[in-house]
Amino acid sequence: MKLGIIGNGRASWAFASTWRRIGWPITGIATRGTPIEKLANSSDLLLVAVSDRAIEEVVAAIPETNAIIFHPSGVLPALRGGFSLHPLKSLPPVGEPSDLQDTLLVFEGAHRDVAQQIATASGARSAEIAASAKPRYHAGAVFGSNYVAALLDIAEELIGIEGSREDIAALARSAIDNWSAHRDARRFTGPAARGDVAVIERHLAALRDQPELAELYRLLAARIVATAK
Repeated sequence: MKLGIIGNGRASWAFASTWRRIGWPITGIATRGTPIEKLANSSDLLLVAVSDRAIEEVVAAIPETNAIIFHPSGVLPALRGGFSLHPLKSLPPVGEPSDLQDTLLVFEGAHRDVAQQIATASGARSAEIAASAKPRYHAGAVFGSNYVAALLDIAEELIGIEGSREDIAALARSAIDNWSAHRDARRFTGPAARGDVAVIERHLAALRDQPELAELYRLLAARIVATAK
């Protein structure tokens, strides 16, 4: 299927890279201020891969077209009778290797068969959710990616050992592997999972000068205590 792309961010880069790998044609990539009439007339699919706050405006500005319009937003519903296809993946920056192979593509909207063709050709997996479920789903995706990165920043700051960035990343990967392997209390380690209140109190005391981090620590520890069953 011939793909026209509007936008030049991480999602457009991932879809374009995948399209090139599987040998499907790309009719063009339009950026801000670029006329899109030719793109709309020459494409089977139009990917609107701009920021979430701009998607509705950009889609509304697309002239009448026979192309199916879709976007990769995890929170917004499909527009103009098209569909959304959200990669459940932390996409790398533009210019770095990027591909949707082995990624879960979460579909919502019309043209399920077309979305399935994209997933199959890409070597991806697919799932479907309702439009009403997308905000909660996307909040979960943020916890699973963006907030993990934010927590690793905090870990690096508190650990404070120069040159330990890769070791902290390895620590996080081991935690993820353990979480993936177990659904019961074994998915957790550390003082909250063991009920070691004295250690938790020492940690909170050490974070007294950073009350926001202390509160974040306290909330996460309480979550572990409540769910480590």
